[in-house]
Amino acid sequence: MSTPTAEPAQPDALDAQAFLAALDDPIGRLAREHGPVDFTLPSHGLVLPDHLERLTLGIVGQLISVKAALVIFGRLRELLGGRIEATALARTNEASLRAVGLSGAKARAVQALGHEVANGLLDFEALAALDDVQAEARLVALRGIGSWSAQMFLLRALGRPDVFPAGDLGLRRGIESLYALRAMPSIPEAAERALAWRSYRSYAAKYLWLHYGAAADTCPPAPNEGGVLSP
Repeated sequence: MSTPTAEPAQPDALDAQAFLAALDDPIGRLAREHGPVDFTLPSHGLVLPDHLERLTLGIVGQLISVKAALVIFGRLRELLGGRIEATALARTNEASLRAVGLSGAKARAVQALGHEVANGLLDFEALAALDDVQAEARLVALRGIGSWSAQMFLLRALGRPDVFPAGDLGLRRGIESLYALRAMPSIPEAAERALAWRSYRSYAAKYLWLHYGAAADTCPPAPNEGGVLSP
């Protein structure tokens, strides 16, 4: 069954803000402007206290808009009686899952996730005890979970302070805008730039999402190839 979890613990946001604000780097301006931030809070406003629901939403949201993802996730919850429960998710047939708006691949992925949790193959307490690299590897081994989804889970659900989902389009667009680049950086280029923010890359990501969100007021956001529930 799915496991309710406590709010993730973050290191001192003041320390992170002070570290980034002191850098001779445009990210420092963002840190000074916004002050301390909570990188675990999504801008879409749906805060989920349950790890199974968080991962399910991550799968649902891949390659579609935030609005569409939240609608489909709401329908999925209704289908399962108001909440995502592992055994019920594993036993729901693919046709019913597709009827709420999931693709065939996503339907099979959430079924597999339900099976993993229901049968104790995915233990969230054990996952939380792993370091970032080990935890990401365990999540990526799951059907339908890629690097972006795994990294977002580490950042949002586990409250890890030094995760940078470089595949996130919002982050790469944020870097492009903040540094006045002529083109959006590649995933390796974004990851390389983020090395300057080590120890607090999750906080740097939040500042970039805030920056890109402001920029997005005048230009429509593009879909994220890894998922779109990041800002």
